[in-house]
This record gives sequence, C-alpha cells and structure tokens, in this order.
Amino acid sequence: MRKLLATLSAVLISASAVAGTITGNWKFPSDIAVSNGKLFVVDGLNNRIAVYDLYGEHETDIKVKNPFGIDAKDGLLYVVSQDGTLYVLDEYGNLEKKFHLEGRPIDVAKVGNRLFVTDGKTQTVDIYDLNGNLIKKVGGKGTAPGQFISIYTISASKDRVFVVDSVNAKVQEFDKNGNFVNSFGVFGIEEGDLFRPKGVAYCNGKLVVSDGITGAVQLFETAGGFDEVVAKGLYYPTSVACYKGEVFVLEPLKHKVSTFSIQGVK
Repeated sequence: MRKLLATLSAVLISASAVAGTITGNWKFPSDIAVSNGKLFVVDGLNNRIAVYDLYGEHETDIKVKNPFGIDAKDGLLYVVSQDGTLYVLDEYGNLEKKFHLEGRPIDVAKVGNRLFVTDGKTQTVDIYDLNGNLIKKVGGKGTAPGQFISIYTISASKDRVFVVDSVNAKVQEFDKNGNFVNSFGVFGIEEGDLFRPKGVAYCNGKLVVSDGITGAVQLFETAGGFDEVVAKGLYYPTSVACYKGEVFVLEPLKHKVSTFSIQGVK
C-alpha cells in the first residue's frame, strides 16, 4: 500500500507543460464543449453556460437552469440539466426547443438524428430522437460488458458513442443503434491504466481520457491501445474536449480549463 501511495503521489506532483489556461468565476463547473472557436463552460450553480473565445476572453453568458452536461454540434448546443430537461440552443443562446428526460441526466452526445444521454439513476445510456421521444435504454447496473457502475461523461464520432464507466475504470463503446461494441481499461495508476476515469473526448480517430484520481490525461486508440500521456499532475481533471489538435481539460476545483497540444492529431 505504501508503494502504491508513493507512486500515486509522484504522478500527482509531476505536471506537463500547459499550452494555455482559461479561468473564470465558476462554481464547481461540470462540463465543457468547444465549437467554432468558442469554449462553453457549464456553470450549473450559477445557472449559466459561460462562453469564451479560445484566448480566454469572456464573451457572454447563456442562461440555463441547473445545466450539467453539454454537447456542441453543427452550430447548436445540447444541454442537459439536473432537473431532467434537455435544451437545444443556438450558440448565441436562443432556444430552439426543450423537452423532459427520464432519470438523472449527466451528459449528452448527438449522433446523427439521435441523442445519447447518460442516466445516473438507472446506469443506462438513454437514446432519444430529436423530438425527445425515448427510443430505448442501453446498459444497466453491473460489471458485464455494456453495463455500468458509475456512468459519467459521453462523447461520439459520426457513428460511435464512447461512455465513461468510472468505478469499473473503463471506457465503453456503442454503435449508433446502441449496440455494445467494445470496452477498454486496465485498473491501475501506471501509464495506460485507468483508475477513476472522468472525461472522454473523441479526437479525430483517437480518444482522450482524463482520470480524476491520478490527475492524468491520456490518449488512446478507439479500440483501447495506449498512445501517450497528454498531461499529468492535474488536480481532479474531469471533462475534456478536443478541437483542432488541442485538448481542453476542465479542473473544476481550480476553476480553470487548461489546453494541451497533441502531436499528429488535428
């Protein structure tokens, strides 16, 4: 145990070079998204989405009641709130539509004409059409492939969905119809391991995964092969986002988003 704690401490105090930092007056922000040269920070306790340019200049606030998770696609923001509402907004904050969700929504990802929502109450990925009709639930509580113990954030490519299962220390992959495809994750604190994954972001054929306990952000192949450590020594990193070869990492307890460059990923 002493050796494990010593190794973990070494990981936590060793930090990577930061390309940039964006800070704000946020109260335990829960998620981020980057789109069209803008950073969107979910600041739920302040009932807003705080909007910044990529140099850290605050542009505006989008008022949303109790927001928690966000996805940005094709000029639209998809935001789930803690009271079970999904908001569809344009990037200026104008409401396009809203509807009620089941359970306790945590995060959302849009794939084609469907919305995938992680549900902390049922430990499922709930699939809705764009009008808010529930199509089906995928998963459930457990340790078998396709099940979850502590479902958390979600990210997507054009036809695949990647879901963090924090306690099971895995990232699980589903197709656009909700069928289980694959999972990866070796429990541990060494490079390539996952201890308590929190954030996942699809990044042009790769996956960026943050770990809230080890403080590491790592790059993987979508099938699970380890590529490299993007950053380490961060303080409880949670949500991550990828934009034009830059990785954005939220550290909610430090009220900041740090950016790191990835070689060969655009």
